[in-house]
Amino acid sequence: MQAWVIRGYGGAEAMRLENIAVPRPGPGELLLRVEVAGVNPADWKIRAGLLQEAHPLAFPRVLGRDCVGTVVGLGQGCEGFSLGERVLAVADTLRDGTHAEFTLVSGAMAAPVPAPLAAADAACLGVSGMSAWIPLVEIAALQPGQRVLIHAGAGGVGGLAIQIARHMGAEVLATCGSANAEYCASLGAHRVIDYTREQFESVALGCDVVLDSIGGEVHRRSFAALKPGGLLVRLTAAPVDPTPPRDDVRVVRAEIRASTARLAKLLEWAAAGFIRPQVGRVFALAEAREAYALSEGGHARGKIVLRV
Repeated sequence: MQAWVIRGYGGAEAMRLENIAVPRPGPGELLLRVEVAGVNPADWKIRAGLLQEAHPLAFPRVLGRDCVGTVVGLGQGCEGFSLGERVLAVADTLRDGTHAEFTLVSGAMAAPVPAPLAAADAACLGVSGMSAWIPLVEIAALQPGQRVLIHAGAGGVGGLAIQIARHMGAEVLATCGSANAEYCASLGAHRVIDYTREQFESVALGCDVVLDSIGGEVHRRSFAALKPGGLLVRLTAAPVDPTPPRDDVRVVRAEIRASTARLAKLLEWAAAGFIRPQVGRVFALAEAREAYALSEGGHARGKIVLRV
């Protein structure tokens, strides 16, 4: 099978499309024929070695974190899945990934895709979906009427976060560039903040929750947007000052880990129309370097996917 492999940390030059053996499923594992794979910011960060403290790699390593594929092999103990079934899955960071023609995933990190959803739409809900769901639904436990600021609202995570927060009854503020203002409003943001024209902390005052996927200066300035007792949830945003500038708010780093229950709930909401997956650019598997470059640029709209 063809797979994007790295044999050491590096840039695009480290990525090689190689022919490797199709893996065999062990206990608890599903073998998937990949149909669509997601490209996430974590992918190029892992490739570059920026996340090796949290996600150390053993080489060679197949890249990719999530996909939609057809079950073509079942390991022992994978009750609840059947051959020929289409599933959404997130790969364990300690194992080979999904940017390949076939991949192994844990049955505990996969869920069947409801028939109405297209494969590319379902693929939007893997890592991006978990990165929006866990901070807002589980950590923040958003309540109707709460005020939430979502950074990078036009991205794969931000676009889902806007819709999840809106569905939960929150007042949603989102940051983005000028070109994406109408797009973020169409997803449900009550107030769109164009960061090229406004200082978000002068607009987004008294927030109950801030979702930070950026880090750095944006992270530091986000404290001014929180009301006393507010919550700042950050993803793999970096760099981050380990000493918060305020002691009357909480800061939580979200641990993003997929589960069948979490993925199934997101798929259910998408099938019901509560959230609308946003497919951005679609690349062929052989074009993964270009897809990674678009993600690394930081201004992609929606979810970048590879069609295998």
